[in-house]
Order: sequence, then structure tokens, then C-alpha cells
Amino acid sequence: MTPDEIKQTASLLGKLTPGFLPLPIFEQIARIVALPIVELIPLQKQGEEVSVLLLQRPPDDPLWAGMWHTPGTVLRATDLYTSDDTYWSPFRRLVHDELKDTQIGKPFFVGSMLHESKRGVEQAQIYWTEVVGEPKAGTLFASSQLPENVIASQRTFIEEAVASFRRNHYGNHQ
Repeated sequence: MTPDEIKQTASLLGKLTPGFLPLPIFEQIARIVALPIVELIPLQKQGEEVSVLLLQRPPDDPLWAGMWHTPGTVLRATDLYTSDDTYWSPFRRLVHDELKDTQIGKPFFVGSMLHESKRGVEQAQIYWTEVVGEPKAGTLFASSQLPENVIASQRTFIEEAVASFRRNHYGNHQ
């Protein structure tokens, strides 16, 4: 880019309001920076088995058509805690938009992982939560029998979350 193109690009980006970005701009930013994301792995104890609640992408999804995934969202500049929040903004978005208000417990932090997806490099903050009752969206799968078409980069998120969940529910002996 020439110095004038850089100046023009910076000027145009300066017109954007922090928060949700138009898709073509988001795609280009995702290509050149490590996106901060939050992944919420909904789990449910079923006897000795741990099940994972997965959602299926639509068949026309440009990156992951028809694939199963965990609820996740990109952090936005507007995702700040406020004193009246029950859940941090990304969790509220995930519960409402992706889980269709499925009742969940408190989110537990699993860890942070820098990884690559089809969209680009992502810095994932991984949490698990317990699904309370019947989910209103998605399908529960035994963690030991996930569908083959789970988004590849999320298998590790699921494995780490299930291990943390097991430690929390069963102790360190399992």
C-alpha cells in the first residue's frame, strides 16, 4: 500500500463505530490479526458420561457449511462488564442468539489457546458451562462419540473443557 492508501484506509476505518463490523471489513481484519474469541462449551453430566451440546452451521455457511460447532463469539470493543450484568456480554449473546435461551450454569474458565481456523488466527478464551434441563437448541453428543464433521479447531476446545468438567465433578482421580 502506498502512504496515501494507508492514510485513506485509516481514515475510512476511523468512521466505524466500535462493536459489530460489516462482514467484508470483519473478514479482512480476521485475515490480518489474531481475533479474540470466547468459546462456551455447554456440557451435561449423564451418568458417568459427559455430553456436549453442539450446534450445526447452516448448509450455506461460507466457511463451515453443515458442520457442528460449539457456541462462540468474537469479542467486541463494546463487551465490557457493567455492574448490572448477570453474564458478561459475550455469554449473554451466546445464550440468547446461539443457545436460544437454554438454561445454563455459571461459566468456568478452562484456558486460553492461540489457534488457526479457516477464518484466520484466533486467541480463544475457553469456558465450559453446565446445561440445566433440556436444551432449546442444538444436539447433545456423548463427548466420546462426537460427530465426524465437528469443526476441527474446536475438538481441542471440547477435550480441554470435558477434562476440566470431569475434574470439577469427579475429582482428580478420573
